[in-house]
Amino acid sequence: MSPRLKISKYVIERLLKSETCESTGCLYGLMYDGTLLVVGFSLEFFENEKKSYSQLLLNLPAEVELCGVAKFSDTPNLESKPKEILQDVDITDNPLFLTIDKEKEIKAHFLVHEKFEETQYDIFESEDLWKQFIHVRLNTVLPLTCEATIAGVKNVLQTKRKKIASGQVSFQIHGTSIYLFGIASDVGVSGTSTEANIGDLVDSWIPEQSSKKKKYHINNIEPVPVNLVMKATKDILSDKLVKTAVKMMTTQRKPAFCISMPLRIDTLAMIHRNTKLSELYNVLVEATCRSLKLLESILIEQLGQEGIGDGAGLRLPETFHYMPPTVGHFITRIVPKGIPDESMEKERKLLHEQLDLPLARPIFRRGNAYIFNSAKLINPHEAIPPQNKANVSVVTVRGKYTYYHYMQDNFNDDGWGCAYRSMQTIFSWFKHQGYSTVEVPTHKEIQQCLVTIGDKPSTFLGSKQWIGSTEVMFCLDTLLGVQSRILFANTGTELQTYTPELIHHFEQHGSPIMIGGGVLAHTIIGIEYNEDKNETRYLILDPHYTGGDEIQTVISKGWCGWKTSDFWNKTAHYNLCLPQTKPAI
Repeated sequence: MSPRLKISKYVIERLLKSETCESTGCLYGLMYDGTLLVVGFSLEFFENEKKSYSQLLLNLPAEVELCGVAKFSDTPNLESKPKEILQDVDITDNPLFLTIDKEKEIKAHFLVHEKFEETQYDIFESEDLWKQFIHVRLNTVLPLTCEATIAGVKNVLQTKRKKIASGQVSFQIHGTSIYLFGIASDVGVSGTSTEANIGDLVDSWIPEQSSKKKKYHINNIEPVPVNLVMKATKDILSDKLVKTAVKMMTTQRKPAFCISMPLRIDTLAMIHRNTKLSELYNVLVEATCRSLKLLESILIEQLGQEGIGDGAGLRLPETFHYMPPTVGHFITRIVPKGIPDESMEKERKLLHEQLDLPLARPIFRRGNAYIFNSAKLINPHEAIPPQNKANVSVVTVRGKYTYYHYMQDNFNDDGWGCAYRSMQTIFSWFKHQGYSTVEVPTHKEIQQCLVTIGDKPSTFLGSKQWIGSTEVMFCLDTLLGVQSRILFANTGTELQTYTPELIHHFEQHGSPIMIGGGVLAHTIIGIEYNEDKNETRYLILDPHYTGGDEIQTVISKGWCGWKTSDFWNKTAHYNLCLPQTKPAI
């Protein structure tokens, strides 16, 4: 019997927006409660008989598996490529085949006994995805000691995978007394009921507060942290292993170089809330093995390069998790530490093409990595309920930014630092988008920059003098190499004449806008235009907030929110700094 079918809204939107023709795509999904949920999509490139989806699967959270094919054609067919892909589907006995015709109509078929049977599907809304599914994050360190050869790395990591898959390890849910055991133990689960599920566990961690007090939410994902427990010696985490150590070992036959390094396992799994803790063990084993395979490929790739054959230039692998806004699921990348992003453009371009993502802006640079458990608020505007109005155009900042405001980091800038904080928010945006690796500057570093370029005298250092949009432009240019456009408005009323240009800015560049007028500075992160009423509203991120980083207060008190044109002083003049972006990948 074929499963019920649901398709993530992210996948539907990506398929409808795709400009590919006559291409074959792969679908990725997971099973829960007799339902197949499709959460991912990629284009398939068969190069040198290699299937690109086989490698991509390692970059996806555990439990997400190959589940079918998408074809930009009118009817499903079992030609060579789709047939080969469907033969690799293990998650269900009835692989899925989606067709997208020229009118962008999507039809679904299950392959049952070599025949296609059309089936209905439900669209799984984005909000439900985060409500019904939980991510688990395993983070641990395993020692690696082996000969500095491709065969040596393969053999040792294969042995580690076999040991983990054999049930000889256990997992601990961090911060609890809950342990998960494999087939080598008769216990299964300790510290809680064997019937407990992951959703109930996560709910038990939430403080007992009224739902009314938790009115505003940001869709920030906080994974359940898990540790791997295995027999270890004290030297596994010793200082001498923090950096790669390659030493000469002598055998009776010939000298051989040896790699000795700590391997950081940082991997994710995506599971339904109803998943029992007793079922989580095998999921974590799969997640660990995926990470080890990715680590193996990175090490082997380095050993195959000229000059690293003896392991002398081997770099520690670093793991990054990404959640591209239009994709709707995590993608994990492991890269050699210290290799600049600019040197890995070719690999990123291939990933963009495989996932059918735009080639005009960074998505998989280090700065684009997802931020877990941020001390500061990330994208607080996402907690504002959407308002669907007819004939109203709404555009907002694209991607992630950090909300900077008065009194953060134990620094008292109340009354004078609003433009500095607005600039910090803009700097964070460029870093989060991968355009820059420069850290967000402090007030002192901003002042030093302006003194160095000759815009301010040396007495400006350590002062409490205000700055404006021109100084923001100078710092962006000097510290980031980012050009900005400056707009001038003689009055607050005149600002509305710039509505088309602000809409164009967010559509084209997507960066926050700093606006200064009188003695105040604010950050514009969105614009709304009501065509019927010829009215403009502005999504304002206010740097004058002095409280803690609590989303309920920030939204309910209007420190981040929509403001009408009356928000601007009708007699003050305003300068706007619009940071520009360049095509990059």
